[in-house]
Amino acid sequence: MINYYFDNTNELKPYTHQLDANDDTLPPDNALRVKPEFKEGFHPCEKNGEWLLVEDHRDKTVYNIETQESYRVEYLGTIKEGFTLLEPFKFSRWNGEKWVLDEDEQNAFKIKQNKMLKSSLLNEANENISILQDAIDLDISENGDEDKLKAWKKYRVLLNRIDASVINVIFPDKPY
Repeated sequence: MINYYFDNTNELKPYTHQLDANDDTLPPDNALRVKPEFKEGFHPCEKNGEWLLVEDHRDKTVYNIETQESYRVEYLGTIKEGFTLLEPFKFSRWNGEKWVLDEDEQNAFKIKQNKMLKSSLLNEANENISILQDAIDLDISENGDEDKLKAWKKYRVLLNRIDASVINVIFPDKPY
């Protein structure tokens, strides 16, 4: 005979281990003599003198449907309310059943990127214009510097006219 032990300090009373039993004794309070069933994704737990299979997601990653933070499951049973096993993706939001693309968040990110790129390109244009203008003002310009200065100034004007809040904005080509 074998005693199949369960953790009676845990609310679900999960199976823990087995040991040989004495033939002439009764099982202890935290054991049954009926072998538990094992099934992938479940763990046997004792209830009213019988084994029942309880969902086992331990060591899996779940995601908070509000914050998208990930957590490691350390408990037996169904996934807690407010969490999902489905992994979120960039710019996603929970629609009650699955992660869906949050176009507003995606567009806000693109606009922010556009504004940062525009600012960076304007800084580069200003730097090039300043250096070329200094060379011309100091009579140390090289052949073609005036044409380069004109091209960079035209580029800067075109950049300034760009509305960076347009999602698919097209930036002008840099002069070289």
